[in-house]
Amino acid sequence: MKSNRLLLLPFLAGGLTLAAQNCSTPAGSTDPDGQVSATANFTVGSGFISVTVANGLSDPRSAGQLLNGVAFTLSSGQTPGTLGPTAANLRRVDSGGSFTDLGPSATGWALDDNFSGGFMLCVLCTNLGGSGPSHLLIGDPATSGIYASANRSIAGNKPHNPFTSGTATFLINVPGLSPTATVTGATFFFSTAEGVSVTGTCSTGGGVSPG
Repeated sequence: MKSNRLLLLPFLAGGLTLAAQNCSTPAGSTDPDGQVSATANFTVGSGFISVTVANGLSDPRSAGQLLNGVAFTLSSGQTPGTLGPTAANLRRVDSGGSFTDLGPSATGWALDDNFSGGFMLCVLCTNLGGSGPSHLLIGDPATSGIYASANRSIAGNKPHNPFTSGTATFLINVPGLSPTATVTGATFFFSTAEGVSVTGTCSTGGGVSPG
C-alpha cells in the first residue's frame, strides 16, 4: 500500500483536498463464470487522474471472475492521456490453491485513451503493452488462507500466473484536465476473454488529502 500512495504524493502538495469518486459493480453481479465484484476509486486533479482498482470477490472459482480492465468517461470528455506509474502486488497461485506473493511491481496493465470516448485500463490489450492473459486482478483467498475453490484456470495455470492482487493503482496524465471534472460512468471487464463486462454505479466520496 505504501508504494501505491507514493504515486499521489507529488500531486497532493500544499494541503489540497481532492474530490474522489467511487464506482463499483452492483450487488449480485454475475458473468458467465459466476459472481463478480469490483470497485474503482477515481481522484481527478489538475492534469491527472489517479485510479485504484480492487477485485472484491474472495476465493474465486475461475479466471472468468478475475478483473481484466476498467473503462470510464469524464464529464469534460477529455482524451487523450498517457499512463504514468502503476503499482500492485504480484501473486502466484499454485496447484491446490496455495499462493506465493512476489512483491510490489508494476501492474502489467496498459492504457487505451481512445475507448468509447473515454479511457480504459486493460491487461488483455497486448497491442498496447498489456501483459494478458497473466496479471489479471484477483481477490482475496478463502478464510482458510488458500484459494480453496480455484480450478485449473487459476491454480497452477502457467499462462494466467502471476496475478495482480490486493489493489492496483494507476496514474493517468491528461493534459489540461481540470480537477472539477467528474467520472460520468465506469464499466468493469472480467475473464481472460475480451468483452465480458458489468456496468458500474458511481458515487462521490469524501476526498483524498496528504497525511
